[in-house]
Amino acid sequence: MVVSSVQNLILNEYPTPFLSVLECVLSTLALGPVPRFIPLVLLISVLRIHGQRIAYRHTRGRELFCSWIGITIGSTIAHRHATSAALSSSAQSFSAIVILSSITYLFAVAAIYLDIHVRRQWRSASFWSQITLFPFLWAITWSVISHVSPVGRLLNWSPASASHSYNWVTPFMGPTAIDWLVAAWASLLSEMFALWLMGFENYEPLDTSKSSYRGSAFFSLGTLLLALMLPSFSHDNLPLRTDVYTQATSLKVGCVLPHPLDHSHPSLDDFVKETAKMTGAKFLLWPESAVIFNSEKERESAFERVRKQSNGAYVGVAFEQYVADDTVPSSGSRTMNGLAIIHHKQNPGEEVVQYYKQRLVPLTESFSKIPSVDPPRIHHLELSHPKGVTAPEWAPAPNFTRSVPFTTSICLDLASPTAFTSLESRPALILAPARTWETTVSLAMWEQAKMRAAEQGSMVLWCDGGTTGVSGVGGQGIEEIMQVGAGSWERTIGTPWPFDERRTIYASVGEFFILVVLAAAMGSNVAARYLVTNVGKRATVVLTSGMFLFDKIPFLRRALTTSGVDGHHADENTERQRLLG
Repeated sequence: MVVSSVQNLILNEYPTPFLSVLECVLSTLALGPVPRFIPLVLLISVLRIHGQRIAYRHTRGRELFCSWIGITIGSTIAHRHATSAALSSSAQSFSAIVILSSITYLFAVAAIYLDIHVRRQWRSASFWSQITLFPFLWAITWSVISHVSPVGRLLNWSPASASHSYNWVTPFMGPTAIDWLVAAWASLLSEMFALWLMGFENYEPLDTSKSSYRGSAFFSLGTLLLALMLPSFSHDNLPLRTDVYTQATSLKVGCVLPHPLDHSHPSLDDFVKETAKMTGAKFLLWPESAVIFNSEKERESAFERVRKQSNGAYVGVAFEQYVADDTVPSSGSRTMNGLAIIHHKQNPGEEVVQYYKQRLVPLTESFSKIPSVDPPRIHHLELSHPKGVTAPEWAPAPNFTRSVPFTTSICLDLASPTAFTSLESRPALILAPARTWETTVSLAMWEQAKMRAAEQGSMVLWCDGGTTGVSGVGGQGIEEIMQVGAGSWERTIGTPWPFDERRTIYASVGEFFILVVLAAAMGSNVAARYLVTNVGKRATVVLTSGMFLFDKIPFLRRALTTSGVDGHHADENTERQRLLG
């Protein structure tokens, strides 16, 4: 009777306050700068239950408003630290996050209600198709948003890469598949919770065959989701051994983060002196907007100083340069954020790469800077043999050098799902300078950078020059944050030898093809029918045995099921039936 009372409390007595408060709490846990997998699944599950309950009620507008308020409050609380210094005043920052939280809620609810509407019209479809419809709609919703949003995937209701056991999926099917998995868990849990709210006796079957197919679909999806977690428990995804030169190419990389004693912004002299101290590295990276140039002549003069102090390293000089804005003559000069790779063997003007930032932070950068339209490209670092290894042992003729492909990106560019779609091959390393204003924002971008690296089957050197920004190397078994705030560091990493420059499956086929695959999985019943036929019988036996156990043990029956249908419970049972359409 206790469980029955809880069910009645949720569905009949205080449904709106209960569900709205629960959504507020879960959104506080799930919708921060670094979303977590399990809280996100629980939040979406509750939203689906709430949506199924009110979808066709005349009070749905009022209840949706309560839900919207609860989740907006929860999301705003979750982002309170990240937005505290985002804009010039705390009031502007607060208003911005309230608006953004409100908008993202509308997209999430749209996917949920579209699922409810389609399923209502699609009653003849198989239970497998019905239960996998929502994951497909959820995945395509956030895929579209990530392409049109100025901040890419940064505000999506998508889990951070370190918060779940499906990271291994990313090189094969990308973040779209992760969104599908989140929604699949939510679909499964919400359907099971709906059955619990109905009560087992009310669910117990008017049509045994339909009951069997429904249970088999649940069992099949649950088995699939659990099976996809198994590869994460293997220990194969470890960093390469850098002491075995026949299997890996050892690379020493570093981040140049000087910290003047007076806590002022480091000058060009500070960066050049700090670079000169770091010896033996092959890649040294400066943080975003490390130095500001007023002209090309000033920039080239600074590059020449870096060449002389580079100690044989490829130095990634991240800079900000004033340029004339011909598109808006009245605005005068604005700046562009760039990245140039400097090496001592270059002649002036022959930088390995000059890449300019494509995505600008809304409001804080969009009015003062100019975005670039040129995508990143693949470049190669040619490594000669180290001491103790002969040239033929190191690499084949005629060059006897190992080629390390690399590419570049800058901060917010890495939140875009199209950040590296222009690349024709796989990079071994992504150089990514950044400058964030708060630790949680830096962590969010760090997760996005690792996600892009995983999609490419690569590693990322992330160098954040923010006061409390995080810096490190991520990808290929490395997840290490080397530094928080200022302080230069170096780390030795390894790239496979010989290096396979073929692109990952996801990078090759693209996001659209993955959506087609997910749609086919939803629409095809071949696998589902097989599982229903072979596995469904076992699920039915388990369900039947469970009901037999409830019949024989009165305590369990009272605790886990509702009482029979009578006049007192008629309204309650009608309410419960709505949850399953």
